[in-house]
Amino acid sequence: MKILILHRVNPPLQGFVLLNLVYNQLAKTLPPKELEIDLILENGKDSSNLFYQDEWFKNIEFQPGFKDIWNRKNRHYDLVLNLTLTPFSLLYYYIAKGTNKQTLHWINRKKLSATNHYDLATVLAKKMIYKISDKAMVAIDLPTLNIDKEKLNNTEKLIDWLLRSENLKPLSFSDYLLIYIEDRQNIEMIEAIEKIIYTVLGQKKFKVILVLERVGKSKEEIKRIQRLNEIQDKNFYVNFIDYNDLYYLVKFAEKSVLTITDSVYLNTIGEVKNWRMLYLENKKLNNTEMNSVIERVSYHLKNLSPL
Repeated sequence: MKILILHRVNPPLQGFVLLNLVYNQLAKTLPPKELEIDLILENGKDSSNLFYQDEWFKNIEFQPGFKDIWNRKNRHYDLVLNLTLTPFSLLYYYIAKGTNKQTLHWINRKKLSATNHYDLATVLAKKMIYKISDKAMVAIDLPTLNIDKEKLNNTEKLIDWLLRSENLKPLSFSDYLLIYIEDRQNIEMIEAIEKIIYTVLGQKKFKVILVLERVGKSKEEIKRIQRLNEIQDKNFYVNFIDYNDLYYLVKFAEKSVLTITDSVYLNTIGEVKNWRMLYLENKKLNNTEMNSVIERVSYHLKNLSPL
């Protein structure tokens, strides 16, 4: 079965989950060997993205020119799917020839009952699969994650070695919260994290591992980071503050009792794996929002007990 998929992705997450869900549903209908899928992306891709695999597609093209679009009109597909809504994708969609052609209509997107990126991608995937299968009820499987298990295991071994070198317990024997902040230039967020850390440590039940994205250069930010480094508590692990490699984050989140993050990418991975996540969606926190975050953390702490 020859299939053409038109799409647009924007790392680290936008578009990847939807593409993942649609591909997996197609792969359920036919063995992968019988699927010939061409992917045309309006922009570039990220082959390292855990929700994506090059191997899914026979051919991958990026923003072809008008000549290529015109030449492709002579190619015939059994199925043409348009997963995005841009002038480029619509032009390509209407020129492409296919026995069955389907596109997502995003006009009513605001009416969709989706609370986050993952839920929205699931709703859109269901709509597309419904168009293809014409079934009243469409069940969507969880996205697949392209995780290198050997690399992940080696990452855990390295983390455990680093912990033992500090006379600390390995990850599997530690009860800790992971805090990962992607936008470390957000002063309000750093202030909230500082309060969260003291809230957790004050309970004397759990340890805290803090990981921050790249260090900024503003004096205010450097001052905030210094304050975090000066927290004197044996249960606060600041050793990994710059260990923002994705496999470190995945392993930390996998073993933690709770992960607090402003990263939609890490949060979505956690949702797929059914880890306990607290997503800091509001990047700019006023005092009311900051207090709300502290209350949510306190609620989780009350319902958690050391393993």
